Amino acid sequence: MKASGTDHLTRSKRNRFTSVRLNREVELRDDSQWVSDTLKNPKTRLVPLWRSRSLLERGDDGTIAIYLSPDDLPEPDRIQPPTLLGSDGEREYFAVSVTDGQKDIILEKFPAAKFADLRRASIYMAAKHAGILAYAKALHYWQHRHAFCGVCGSQNLLRSAGHRMVCSNEECARESYPRIDPAIIVLVTHKNSCLLGRNVKWPPKQFSTLAGFVEPGESLEDAVVREVYEEVQVQLASIRYVSSQPWPFPASAMCGFYAEAVNLECGSSGEVDEARWFTVEALTQAVLADEVRLSPPVSIAFRLLADWFRKNGGGDLEELVRKQRAMKIAAPNC
Repeated sequence: MKASGTDHLTRSKRNRFTSVRLNREVELRDDSQWVSDTLKNPKTRLVPLWRSRSLLERGDDGTIAIYLSPDDLPEPDRIQPPTLLGSDGEREYFAVSVTDGQKDIILEKFPAAKFADLRRASIYMAAKHAGILAYAKALHYWQHRHAFCGVCGSQNLLRSAGHRMVCSNEECARESYPRIDPAIIVLVTHKNSCLLGRNVKWPPKQFSTLAGFVEPGESLEDAVVREVYEEVQVQLASIRYVSSQPWPFPASAMCGFYAEAVNLECGSSGEVDEARWFTVEALTQAVLADEVRLSPPVSIAFRLLADWFRKNGGGDLEELVRKQRAMKIAAPNC
């Protein structure tokens, strides 16, 4: 596969959730007076999260992110203080957790909206707002799962406008910061074929690229080699980094690669129970026949596959998937 002339930064921006066009205002996070004043500014927007779900509304042009003004949520710190996300040049954004009672009040004010899972809803959302909501969701996850100190067990206190935690035990005073789990995701190819696998936990027909978490003491490239061999017993001849994607489901950073296999031999494992090689023509037929179902377009897995599919003469993979879904709806009993 020929290397693209597009630089890595541009390539990553094509992935979902990467378009967080905010100045994160790191220098203002510890200015408590500024934070307090900004939270009273009517131009400020609050990004509400209820049980890790985002406030969304389905419109004619796609999914719309619903933000709140400070007046919409008069007591935003019932669970924890608001978290500064940053500024888009016009206003500041803060992530806020809402209680069950606050959730009901919000939905009364926005009857067309609902708190929904961001992962699939973001397919039809403007890139900027999908990125802001993913950013908020990632911080929300970290805060709720690190409420207590990992050293002494005392309660952690949020500081730096939600970006730092300090143990409340003065003898410990351990500081902690947001954590993410690095993971690799790789499309393995050999000449004009690509390799897709089916995880044992997935529904029938669901196939995707191979992926796995990076282990301690391991480089990203080492993780690619290990995961591919562990999952499908394929040896690699070369590896090429492509792009990355934040993936707050729940707290990962996905690093995407292409890898060329030594040959077409492959196997299965306790994690991947089926692996298949596809040419463009074979994948087209399998998708149209509903023999293979692919990852949603929001994922870097789909982007890696879609780029390979297009570069090898297959055209628009997303359009092919939409065509298959339309065929299935038109013939539900088939």
